[in-house]
Amino acid sequence: MFKKINHIGIVVQNLDEAIESYSKSLERKPNQILEIPDVSLKIAIFKTEEIEVELLHYGNPHLPIVKALRGDQMGINHLCYEVKDFDDEMGKLMKNGFKLIEGFPRKGVHGRIAFFIPPHSPVERIEILEVRRDGE
Repeated sequence: MFKKINHIGIVVQNLDEAIESYSKSLERKPNQILEIPDVSLKIAIFKTEEIEVELLHYGNPHLPIVKALRGDQMGINHLCYEVKDFDDEMGKLMKNGFKLIEGFPRKGVHGRIAFFIPPHSPVERIEILEVRRDGE
């Protein structure tokens, strides 16, 4: 079962400019800036009361996994849903025609993640997340 929306991912062309713009509009600095080297990704995370905004900058948009994630397309990229039972939700999504993107599941910033392409729209991406909590 989907518990809640964890974050929205937005692909940006210039991370520094995007951080400056979002810092002004959200009236805060990013809570974290992370790098995931194997996919040439830098992420700036802004935490708000209800949801996180992740600014995504892919250094190499030609990598197959980046293309599959539409990381070469600027703008809103995906919604990420926290799930109660990761393996069960993966199975349900695939049974219902959602295509698991190659290279997933894998470890993400917040826990285990998987990206899917919905059957009704080849341009949409959804992410499911098994959140690691302190002490788990």
